[in-house]
Amino acid sequence: MEDNSQYWLALREGARRLLVEQELVITVPKKSENHWNKLILFMADSMPERLEFPTLETGRFSVSRNLQPLFDFELKQPEDLDVLWLPYRVDELESELLQMCSELLLAGYPGCSGCGYRDEEKNWDETIHRLSVQNST
Repeated sequence: MEDNSQYWLALREGARRLLVEQELVITVPKKSENHWNKLILFMADSMPERLEFPTLETGRFSVSRNLQPLFDFELKQPEDLDVLWLPYRVDELESELLQMCSELLLAGYPGCSGCGYRDEEKNWDETIHRLSVQNST
């Protein structure tokens, strides 16, 4: 995966959301549960001020908040611009999101300057992201 490619940027945004959003339910295949449990423990160690962590469930990979999807993996664009569109292979996304979350936590996210597209960097623009994805296919 090439740094700063559209795919990499989308993964970075997805990982950032996984690390900061509250009331998340992450559904993962049984074979991945151990990896996600380790990530949640790493989150607890890295963000001691955080009091609530994602809930894990077993099933097809998905991430939701208040019963609404945080990500959409379908090829057809979702209507809701609050949903990060990731029309890529779900099995690869799951492992790469785990890795990206770990990298951000190691860098000190959310306290690190510039590693999560906040403060001095531009905010995520889902409309531009979707146009880039459409233009690359």
